[in-house]
Amino acid sequence: MLQNRVHVNVCVVGAGHAGCEAALACARLGLETVIFTVSVDSIALMPCNPNVGGTSKGHLVREIDALGGEMGKNIDKTFIQSKMLNRSKGPAVHSLRAQADKAEYSRQMRKVLENQEHLTIRQAEVCELLTEDYDGGSATKKITGVRTYTGTVYECDAVVLCTGTYLKARCLCGETITYTGPNGLQAADHLSDSLRDLGIVLRRFKTGTPARMDGRTIDYSKMEEQFGDERVVPFSFSTDPDDVQIDQVSCWLTYTNEKTHEIIRNNLDRSPIYAGIIEGTGPRYCPSIEDKVVKFADKDRHQVFIEPEGLHTNEMYVGGMSSSLPEDVQIAMYRTVPGLENCKIVRNAYAIEYDCIDPRQLYPSLEFKDIKGLFSGGQFNGSSGYEEAAAQGLIAGINAAMMILGREAVILDRSQAYIGVLIDDLVTKENFEPYRMMTSRAEYRLLLRQDNADLRLRGIGYEAGLVSREDYEAMLRKKEAIAREIARLKNTVVGAAKENQAFLAAHGSAALKTGASLAELICRPELSYETLAEIDRERTPLPADVIEQVEIEIKYEGYIARQLRQVEQFKKMEKKRIPADIDYNAIGSLRLEARQKLLSYQPISIGQASRISGVSPADISVLLVYLEHYRK
Repeated sequence: MLQNRVHVNVCVVGAGHAGCEAALACARLGLETVIFTVSVDSIALMPCNPNVGGTSKGHLVREIDALGGEMGKNIDKTFIQSKMLNRSKGPAVHSLRAQADKAEYSRQMRKVLENQEHLTIRQAEVCELLTEDYDGGSATKKITGVRTYTGTVYECDAVVLCTGTYLKARCLCGETITYTGPNGLQAADHLSDSLRDLGIVLRRFKTGTPARMDGRTIDYSKMEEQFGDERVVPFSFSTDPDDVQIDQVSCWLTYTNEKTHEIIRNNLDRSPIYAGIIEGTGPRYCPSIEDKVVKFADKDRHQVFIEPEGLHTNEMYVGGMSSSLPEDVQIAMYRTVPGLENCKIVRNAYAIEYDCIDPRQLYPSLEFKDIKGLFSGGQFNGSSGYEEAAAQGLIAGINAAMMILGREAVILDRSQAYIGVLIDDLVTKENFEPYRMMTSRAEYRLLLRQDNADLRLRGIGYEAGLVSREDYEAMLRKKEAIAREIARLKNTVVGAAKENQAFLAAHGSAALKTGASLAELICRPELSYETLAEIDRERTPLPADVIEQVEIEIKYEGYIARQLRQVEQFKKMEKKRIPADIDYNAIGSLRLEARQKLLSYQPISIGQASRISGVSPADISVLLVYLEHYRK
């Protein structure tokens, strides 16, 4: 009997935001790659909110771009409104957020994939992972390929699982259950059993999305108009800022009220969340409107954002009101909101639950500990959000390629990137709900700003082979320009001359008693690099991104220096590696819980071991003493 067999280097399962980044990384590194999707029309689909970025998520997109990923470039081509959030706060929490033209975002990303050398798109459902016995480190099996539902075998050296919310997916709207993936797309029903057969631990998570409204039936006069920034900042460091200055569309803000909440409370018994129909755990930081009304009973209103889905559709996304209530309740509920009194629903809100993994089964490289050559990224790893997915997909793809090419894995630590924080949290901490990135999770956030992602990570992307020499050298020139200008400002002294005192008085700043450097004056909160132009006789024109870095580095110099000292201590712990063949059962002084956790997690360093829940500082001390004797 004939059997169709194909040989490639890498198989990427799923073509959402994680899969796209993983596949592009592998193909751009010269590996023959095939990306599988249940529907070619769903490549880079945005089944929920029509935007990219946001608080902390904007940091991730910037880091993806700095490493050579595609998300930042794609949103720069397809956004319809852009805002830098948290401008009134410090630079550590500034985050870009852009409304996307949802259909165009998907179309443009598909175009990139279709034209990428070494990359093949395949509409097919992967139903089985093929392995053989293997003896190396903690792995007992090794990937040899995948089998599709139609029987074709793709022999390969590595597989990257980016299945998103499709595995055994079912959508719930009140009492109605539909066994599909998001947006009514086909679910992937056959891979879960194969994963369980390989010993992979699966669990059920859930997420949800609000209704989409016909924009013609909305009364915007009852809402607050939300505009984009006058001067748009691009996501990608490679995008010319002049190219993204477009006419932007508006979003709109309105609020729920007590009448809305009363309808919800009266129908909680019909919500699958509260009726016990939903098995999966939902995201705490993106709750349904039912959860908000129940858990924040003291609130008399909640924000509702009306956001366009694109330039060529009337559909409007109702942000802040995701729900799984029945259709009749949804209509009644939405129509109590000012501006939505006569709204017509295009697509109902629904909850979706799906199979995903406990990511503690992964190394920080996102390779499975027990299966050599099997990598994983995105919502399948128990995270939420397009940006978290894309970041993991990029790292999983890079490391699948590194493994095949015989090169060292790219592992970002918590002091290098938000991506490092994201992955470290996933693989070392117990997460009982979909993980969402937040600035508060990053202990070194003053160093990990969205504005300096290129300075932090371009070199790593260049070494990996995903950043061009041109982009890398542009970053080096920028770094040199920043250093030169900071040195000049520190060495340029302004005296107590009459015109200088008048300038300071005009800006509400204290007079000079003796000379002060321009850098010292910039540190004054009422002064800035730009305002000092009046008395800075030697300055020459510099790009806006260089000026931004100069000002931040000077104004926050003391805080930055303190965080750098903290990073030094952190690095010492990260550098203390734990041998792969260590026998924790042989360490008699370890507490039983710590021994069990260390055996389960198999941490690669003392630093990672110290962040595992259930491993105490005393256990770490015992481990350090043991390692000293172990090495002798």
